[in-house]
Amino acid sequence: MALDTNDKTPKEFRIINESFIEKFKKILRRYLYPIYLSTMKGFINKKFGHLKKIGVGEIFLGYRGTDYEALRKRVNRIKTIKHSTILIIGVGTGRDLESWLQYEPKKIIAVDYFNYTRAWKLRKEYFNKKYKTEIIFLQADITDLKKIENKSIDIVGSDAVFEHVKRFDEAIEELTRVLKKNGILYANFGPLWHSWGGDHISGTDNFINAYNHLRLNKKNYSDYLETFGEYSFHEQDGRTWIKNDMFSYLKPKEYLDIIEKNGLIRKYTSCVIDKRTLKYQNLHPNTYNELVSKFGENNLLITGMTIIYANQ
Repeated sequence: MALDTNDKTPKEFRIINESFIEKFKKILRRYLYPIYLSTMKGFINKKFGHLKKIGVGEIFLGYRGTDYEALRKRVNRIKTIKHSTILIIGVGTGRDLESWLQYEPKKIIAVDYFNYTRAWKLRKEYFNKKYKTEIIFLQADITDLKKIENKSIDIVGSDAVFEHVKRFDEAIEELTRVLKKNGILYANFGPLWHSWGGDHISGTDNFINAYNHLRLNKKNYSDYLETFGEYSFHEQDGRTWIKNDMFSYLKPKEYLDIIEKNGLIRKYTSCVIDKRTLKYQNLHPNTYNELVSKFGENNLLITGMTIIYANQ
């Protein structure tokens, strides 16, 4: 299938400098979250430790501790980012690029299935004034990265992408091909399809609708999506991924199995339980139990995952 080469950059797109409030929040997250996570660890493992059977090493209740700064720091402990060549997949308009650039990699190749030429041009102009890293933007399908040489990448990185990869097994084969020996594959992804709001839109209107993508038949689901009004392409609109058939529909363990089938070595895995899932379970136990019987509780509980694997 040919890629759509039309520029998808939103009309309102512009470079926004980080606010003082956001900088302050980062400081709080850096020092307070480790304390919070330490106090919660025992409770989480006691209540949800059974999830580790699928292959996750750490469990987060809520998103504290899974911010980009914490995740980049974790990657850097396993593989030094400085002077590395990084392939970022699903870069979108590039809003997360700076979290990598701050570590001074040698080169970043940033890839997306869609074309965001105007945004990429503005990002490159802005970052070239702040960093020495070489930055290349490409439109490509990650199952076919022919412009990238074998064993040329130190770190493959992605955030909120794997849940959108339709041919996930082919994608992992291709990402393994471009990784150097001892290079690493990092991905943080979700919400997963079977979780709360797994279609990236159900429940954003009303809490009770959070599992409409699982509960409704095809026609009723289509009618539900129409209630959100006129649609136009936007990476923040969940209908973009639905209308372009860009969900993997995989369950948590299936992601891990496919990655490990390609010979990659597990260095770190974790999962996130969205607190809204537990709230839904308490408020609507009958509906939740029906979903459990169809899809399995682990698949409903696990909203997101973080994985780091090394190439042999």
